[in-house]
Amino acid sequence: MQQPFATLPAQPVAFARLPALSESRLARFSAILILYFLQGVPLALSLVALPGWLAEQGATPLQVGAFVGTAMLPWSTKLFNGMIMDRYAFKPMGRRRGWILLAQFLMVVMLVIMAILAPTANDIAMLAALCFILNLCVTFSDCAVDGMAVDIVPEGERTAVNSMMFASQALGVAVCSYLAGQLLQSGDVTVTALVLATMVAGASLFVSLFRERPGERLLPWTHGRASRECEERQQGAWGPILKGMFRSLLVPRTILFLLGTGCACAMLAFVDAVNPTLAVQQLGWTTERYASYNALINLVAAGFGLFVPVLLVRRFGLRWSMIGFFVAIAALAACAGTTVSTWQGDTAFMGLTAALYIMSIMLSILLIVWAMQI
Repeated sequence: MQQPFATLPAQPVAFARLPALSESRLARFSAILILYFLQGVPLALSLVALPGWLAEQGATPLQVGAFVGTAMLPWSTKLFNGMIMDRYAFKPMGRRRGWILLAQFLMVVMLVIMAILAPTANDIAMLAALCFILNLCVTFSDCAVDGMAVDIVPEGERTAVNSMMFASQALGVAVCSYLAGQLLQSGDVTVTALVLATMVAGASLFVSLFRERPGERLLPWTHGRASRECEERQQGAWGPILKGMFRSLLVPRTILFLLGTGCACAMLAFVDAVNPTLAVQQLGWTTERYASYNALINLVAAGFGLFVPVLLVRRFGLRWSMIGFFVAIAALAACAGTTVSTWQGDTAFMGLTAALYIMSIMLSILLIVWAMQI
């Protein structure tokens, strides 16, 4: 019996490749913004949803502050994260992309572990440890995304992409704060963690479809090779990395940048530690209301961060825009400290919190733009 298909030669199946991030503006903007949006998951849990929930369950300001401080500690190690990435990389997948995918995978794993352990409000140490590891994962992702942006984003796009990055992060915090606040209102950490794990997994899967540069591997077991740019830029020894780091750190402009960033972060850290207990225990807010209000603030901050820094830099320049935000934030903080005893209701708290946070986000955007120019 004749078999008409048996003699046909096998033909390889060819799939159209998506453009690499380095060659497509739309692809790199999409990937970077999604990754910054996903940073909102650990930030929303560590700074908004869980602190508000703990305060509602009777945690003291000291306990909430200890939780926030422990959970956010990995963000102080980004210098060392960057050095590790400069030294080690799976070059066939690009300088940073392998680190990004690994960090995103570990974020999903940690959220699943949180769901399995299901800590209660009495397990503050366990919650702090889980959020510490979760933030450690996202700091590696953050460093990798920033490094990739420096490598593949043209100079003319950097102010715009930085505004969009922080706006996307603020939007991620807004969405995840609202979502986690609603889910935690029932006291169920398991459902909250699983929903967030699903969100991170789905978005990370989309990002994994894009190569960093043409010709590189999509996944470790697929075909591809390291790009010329990766081979040239990736360091092969610790000596040049350490030398370059100290040379950069000892420049007056870098020291000034670090002082400015430190002051801005110190103010935000104080607000993050005090606000949950102030709102929930002193003003009588619920976890749901506190999370929803923070979601609204982050949503507004995302809108402002998307356009205002770009317009201010074009109108006043980067230097004067940063100085203006520093002065305005200091004035608002002084106003809050001197008038807190006269507050009636929660109107002043809401207004000052919103103004301080929105301006801090825009200042952070400008500081990162400045850092790229140092």
